Amino acid sequence: MPDSPKSNSSKLRVITGILIGMPVLACVVAGPRLSGLALVLLAVTIGLWELHGLLFEVPLPGKWRPISFAAGLFLPSLTYTWGITGLNCALFISFFSALTFMMISAPLDRDEIGRIAMLCFAWLYVPYLLSFVLLIWDKPDGRFWILFVLAVIVAGDSGAYFTGRKLGRRRLYPEVSPKKTVEGSIGGLCSSMVAGPVIGLIFLRTVPLASICIFSLAVAVAGQVGDLIESMLKRNSGKKDSSGLIPGHGGVLDRLDSLLFAFPVLWVLLQLSAAGGHGWF
Repeated sequence: MPDSPKSNSSKLRVITGILIGMPVLACVVAGPRLSGLALVLLAVTIGLWELHGLLFEVPLPGKWRPISFAAGLFLPSLTYTWGITGLNCALFISFFSALTFMMISAPLDRDEIGRIAMLCFAWLYVPYLLSFVLLIWDKPDGRFWILFVLAVIVAGDSGAYFTGRKLGRRRLYPEVSPKKTVEGSIGGLCSSMVAGPVIGLIFLRTVPLASICIFSLAVAVAGQVGDLIESMLKRNSGKKDSSGLIPGHGGVLDRLDSLLFAFPVLWVLLQLSAAGGHGWF
């Protein structure tokens, strides 16, 4: 009996996910620090290209494209060099440079203000958020914390997908994402709450289990909200996927959407935990 289209789609999704995930996992676990920057720069480049297609109804003028990609690569590069200070400096320099370029090239063109606003949003949404990967990488046990986020998000995505297919009845937010269900969301959260503590018990043994559970829940919720945010952007642009670059998955942004806010949320929790004096909640 031939496989159904849904079965073939699921197989393709799994195979593609493995082919992409294994090199990423190898870099996180055993790669040099520079490999983390290389992964982020690659994701930023493709992610910005896809986001331009979602944000701009009319293609971005050629004179702005080099500025957009240069700024996008500048943010993680300075983060890699100077940490959070470098990230803030890069964001300011990019914004200041864009306004200065407008003043020199087209000071009275009101459309340019809208383009700069969109570009700033793009810089915040992709390179700024992804730069938190590098901030976490440099923390004690940073690689394991990145592995923790990946495990929580991948488990949550998989749990939501398969639970939604089998048990999904009630729509979660049909205006933004018609196929997502309440049951799928709950299944995703449950899967994340299993994966997070497992990674914690194996690789982060000095962290109390209660803290790991709090972090798992926060990262899982951030991942689901991030997924809905990208769905909202695609819905506004009238597109189903950010691109067709990854068979069975759509575009790079379609794979990063859950991670974009998950890494910053974990970084904030780690900062707050360290500021508490005891190191953990």
